[in-house]
Amino acid sequence: MLKDALRHAVPMSIYVRRRPLTPQLAPARLEDYLQALRDRVDLPGAILEVGCFEGGTTVVAGRMLRDMGHERRYVCVDTFDGFVPDQFEVDVRHGTPERLGTGFSRNPRSLFERRMRHLRLPVEAIQADIVEMNPARLPDAISVCLMDVDLAVPIREGLAKVCPRMVAGGVILVDDCDEGTDWRGARVGYEEYMRRSGREPRYTVSGFGVVNC
Repeated sequence: MLKDALRHAVPMSIYVRRRPLTPQLAPARLEDYLQALRDRVDLPGAILEVGCFEGGTTVVAGRMLRDMGHERRYVCVDTFDGFVPDQFEVDVRHGTPERLGTGFSRNPRSLFERRMRHLRLPVEAIQADIVEMNPARLPDAISVCLMDVDLAVPIREGLAKVCPRMVAGGVILVDDCDEGTDWRGARVGYEEYMRRSGREPRYTVSGFGVVNC
């Protein structure tokens, strides 16, 4: 598409000034995520984001770790092409508004990677649907995972793939689990996984679903 070609032609220094990144997490959840990273800087294992969109949260977290002198392997998994239609339809049945179905599309991985290189953040991008993804592509050891895929099926299946790779003392934070959110399926997928694994759901005040490892 012409729009994509133009985005790649513009120098990234100009692009990031005209299109500054904004974290997708609500401010209180962003702070909870950053605190989870600070609390686990001495644990082995990579940092994993499942669902990163343009990388606003990634940049804030990566810069914080760099400033602390604790740069870690940081991996982001995303479709980089919006929601998988069949997965979104499941959430519509849970009450998610249909108007949200086109969100997060037209987000090329190449543009994400250019941003990270420009900002000197050594972030690895994996383009995949976490539901269909071979778990062998994930890091072998993970200390903190942010699960921000919004929908029931990829959250449930993503947790099943990520949890076996978490190190002792690690944590997974699942976004959009607060009551009243338009993303109705997130809490459904989280609770389905917790029931299947014999665990009790636990929530932060900010609205994360928590999986302690």
